[in-house]
Amino acid sequence: MSISEEKMFILKMLEEGKISSEEAARLIEAIEPQRGTADSYSSSKHQQKKANFTDEVSKVKDKLNEWKNDFKKNYNQKDFDRAVDEFSTKVEKLGKGLAYTTIGVADKLVDFVSSFVETNSFNVFGKYKATNRVFETANVNEGMELSVEAINGHILVKKHMENKVIIRTTVKSPVDNADEILDFSQDENGVALKCNKIGNISVSHEIFLPAVKFKNINLVTKNGKVYVEDSTSENFEAVTSNSNIDLMGVTSDKINVSTKNGRINFGYIIGKDINVNTINSVIEIRQLKTTNINAVTKNGRIFIENVYNHNDDPNINMNLKTSSAGIKVNMNDMEKKGYRVKAQTTNAEINLLIPEMTYRNISKQMASNFVEADSNGYDEYVNKVNIVAETTSGNIEIVK
Repeated sequence: MSISEEKMFILKMLEEGKISSEEAARLIEAIEPQRGTADSYSSSKHQQKKANFTDEVSKVKDKLNEWKNDFKKNYNQKDFDRAVDEFSTKVEKLGKGLAYTTIGVADKLVDFVSSFVETNSFNVFGKYKATNRVFETANVNEGMELSVEAINGHILVKKHMENKVIIRTTVKSPVDNADEILDFSQDENGVALKCNKIGNISVSHEIFLPAVKFKNINLVTKNGKVYVEDSTSENFEAVTSNSNIDLMGVTSDKINVSTKNGRINFGYIIGKDINVNTINSVIEIRQLKTTNINAVTKNGRIFIENVYNHNDDPNINMNLKTSSAGIKVNMNDMEKKGYRVKAQTTNAEINLLIPEMTYRNISKQMASNFVEADSNGYDEYVNKVNIVAETTSGNIEIVK
């Protein structure tokens, strides 16, 4: 990615209030080529650069608008996915480059990416007429399956009091071919709504579910948000790209969610086995009951707060991995649990705010920082919390 493109992203964040002018100045300073000797990078030069920052802002804003206009004017819809993927690749490179030099500010960068990448930011499908369709099922029984696909659009799932599934679909296409695009089916085993075409279309859904336990809930889209509240199932899966996944009040034995360049937000989730995966963005999880959780991202922080045991299972196992960003776990634990922690980072610190710990292994070599620690009498505890946390260029903090 060129210097001007990197500045474009930085100034867009500044324009939308995602970062302050001081943070933007530090980011721009970090990506500019080094000039001259160390002496030439004196305090007076630094002040001069700050004084010229307004001019820099104006230039990069112009570059941003130019880039967006070119995107809307020149893109070939068949290559839309490729264009977005190229954009995402540039963002990933930018995130890596800036994260190593500006720890903390990089979090704000990756947190911003999804809002910029979403197709609505470019109004790609705004010129097309919207066609609406409504699909309703007969009575829904426990153990049924729900499988819904969208493309370049969101999937929103909510609960209602009727004993049927209602799907309200919006299709945007250059021709009036919604019925050719959508494939709805229903039988005694479940409900499915698929997309028969890809490319030059946008399909989004608003889904209303009854208060029954489904066997499987499977939601797939790209370049669109997935939002789900108050659902119950044996297995839950949500997949998107370049946008966020938000789950609130979801209960499932197994939960798998995956995106890239988009945040993952969990609140009041009950799931025995949970897998969370994104790239270049943040994972935030609050109020969770689980036995096993794997949370993996790159260039984005992981924050977990208030984790409780799933049903009668005595153990909580967390595997948390990111890069160029921090990891924080706040248990707010008032009960008696034994903790076992294995944490590793570089160019940053590890803080275990857990009383009565025995440190079995502490290693600080060069920029690497590694800690293994157990609660005193760990094997005697009935309830145990096992945490493996790994990152680079970011602090790790675990609070009981």
